[in-house]
Amino acid sequence: MELTERVVLVTGAARRIGHAIAECLARDGAHLAVHYHTSAAAAEETVAVCRAAGGAAEAFAADLADPDAARDLVRRVLDWQGRLDVLVNNASVFEPQTLADFDVAAWERTLRVNVTAPLVLAHAAHAALRTARGRIVNLCDAARWSGQSCP
Repeated sequence: MELTERVVLVTGAARRIGHAIAECLARDGAHLAVHYHTSAAAAEETVAVCRAAGGAAEAFAADLADPDAARDLVRRVLDWQGRLDVLVNNASVFEPQTLADFDVAAWERTLRVNVTAPLVLAHAAHAALRTARGRIVNLCDAARWSGQSCP
């Protein structure tokens, strides 16, 4: 897919792999919607890096554990550029727990961000992506495969 002037929403784009994805896409000429939850300063750094690489970029805050906020994120990206060509579901949370310290609220937040949000975002972006003949890319945190011990 040619990325020049394509609008791409990358969730969790403030740091780590999301930052790297956004930077690479900007180098290919994409316009980046840089999503973050609490890392505003890091998101602004990602925006600056994307702009320096040649792409348009804007930061968008949203708590993806809240389905309404996820839907609103897509609306704000569409308001910003008038289109959406690619959705990269990269955001994830991983709150380590053992059976001894299991917390239902933390588990439910993990499910909302890591499982529910990508589907809510895809649903909210469906019409725009269909019009653009766009794409959805879903990523999975490596912690999913490595697990952790349960003392």
